[in-house]
Amino acid sequence: MPLLLPGVLELSRRARYFSFHAFLLSEYRGRGKPDRKILSAFIKRAEWDYGLAVQRCPKCPSSPIGARRLGTLAQESGPFPRGESVESPLGGYGLYYRSPLIAFGIVAGAGTLLGGEPTPIDLLYDTQRARQLADTFGAAVADTAYCRERYLWTTNPLPVDVVDEYATAACLCQLRTRPKERDAVHAALFAADPADEYIPTSSPATNTEVTLAGAGASAASMSDDDSETLAATATEMEPSSWQVIQRRRSVGHYLTLLEVDPKVTASENAYREALWAPPPPRSAEHAVVAGQWSALIAKDVWQEALCSIWSQFCRDGLNRTHTLERGLGWQEVHELAYSLLHGPPALAPHLRTPELVAEIAAGTATLPSGTTRVAVSGCSLEKLSGMTKELDTAASGLFVLLELARRMAQRSGAGWERACRIESGWQPSVATVATALGAHLDTQPTVADTMWWVVARFVLPVHERIAYSKLPEFTFRFRWEDGLLRFYDLGVGRFPLAAIRKESFSQLTRDLDFWDDSTGLSRSAVLTDRGRAFIQETLT
Repeated sequence: MPLLLPGVLELSRRARYFSFHAFLLSEYRGRGKPDRKILSAFIKRAEWDYGLAVQRCPKCPSSPIGARRLGTLAQESGPFPRGESVESPLGGYGLYYRSPLIAFGIVAGAGTLLGGEPTPIDLLYDTQRARQLADTFGAAVADTAYCRERYLWTTNPLPVDVVDEYATAACLCQLRTRPKERDAVHAALFAADPADEYIPTSSPATNTEVTLAGAGASAASMSDDDSETLAATATEMEPSSWQVIQRRRSVGHYLTLLEVDPKVTASENAYREALWAPPPPRSAEHAVVAGQWSALIAKDVWQEALCSIWSQFCRDGLNRTHTLERGLGWQEVHELAYSLLHGPPALAPHLRTPELVAEIAAGTATLPSGTTRVAVSGCSLEKLSGMTKELDTAASGLFVLLELARRMAQRSGAGWERACRIESGWQPSVATVATALGAHLDTQPTVADTMWWVVARFVLPVHERIAYSKLPEFTFRFRWEDGLLRFYDLGVGRFPLAAIRKESFSQLTRDLDFWDDSTGLSRSAVLTDRGRAFIQETLT
């Protein structure tokens, strides 16, 4: 995700928090001591007040930073006691918005060399983008009693009329009505500082980052298929430049999905399906970024298929060791993997896996879905992922893995090829898995052989490496002890998919007035003129 949508975290969802936090840093620099602990307390108190205002805004259903600690306080009549938003250094800013603002080149994090000396606290860079971000929020709230009477710098209780007035000017929902501030937030996310203002905030992008970024330089200067040229060009760019380009194109791509299917703003399933099967690209650059996001979905579907195999392996292994009252020897583990085919759907162990692949391609292989059975080849990838998640069986996971590999073979393109080769710290890339599976199928294995191949490569060794990395916390579901595989009853739930920024995309683009929803409840999103212009600027 840091490569597909650099700088945007899963919980950095509301655009106005960028200008709000820039305002806080600007205010503190003008009045506060350069002390990180004091700055942290200042930010958390300001977030508490801001959270109260957001909760009392009659137009906004948003959940602000610190909502859990605020509880139902905002429903009372006031005056309101003062408090701190979250129990974490630098509050919600430190958790959700600090690293984005650093990545955007707006904030110099503590320790950054400025004037030859490391700054002891986070500071705004002295650039036009950073100044405008802070100043436009400051201008929006300058005439409120909250600012005039300096509540930001006191611990006095907050009168209800002060909070309500502050809400009318400062609430998250008001950004769309303030063009100057909205444009300043837009520039923070999607613009870069001129070369004469630029101050490096991080090391240059690695070749891996540059290669994934696709068109790190313009299409006029290079080919999207020439990764060596891409890497060489981008290493001459400012460290943040490829991030700006990638962020713009990823957001532009999201807006093209929304234009075709408004449900992507509200439905995780619709969002994932649209990323896998997007509308035709509008340019070579668009094809690159669309391929990148499609590869992310392939990775997630592989994870769901593997999770089904892992889940049944753990369940059946735990039951067998309870019955035997001992761990399993190597041959018994092998037999356990072979026995994972009872489904649903049930598979004959001696069926050749290539024959099963042929049945899937022909539309005769089916999976149970409720009271019916559906052809695997006729389902969307998202539906297949949901079915194996619901069935939670190794056989269903194998079906989905084989169909995923079949569909991946039909994909190509620079963005797709680069992104599907990204591996994690524990598992190989989805491209590596597909290539290895193809080589395995060339040996004409049975489905039992293939199940063992998956377990032996992607379940047994990987889980032990992960669990050992967490010691002294004991998280093993199984491990080898004295030549036996022992299973532990620590719960065998499915491991969740990583978040892929659906809410961040939806809420940030809504706040920036890229789309509107006049119906409110139905979430029938429609692109605005700004949204259409953004697509035009970034993808064509």
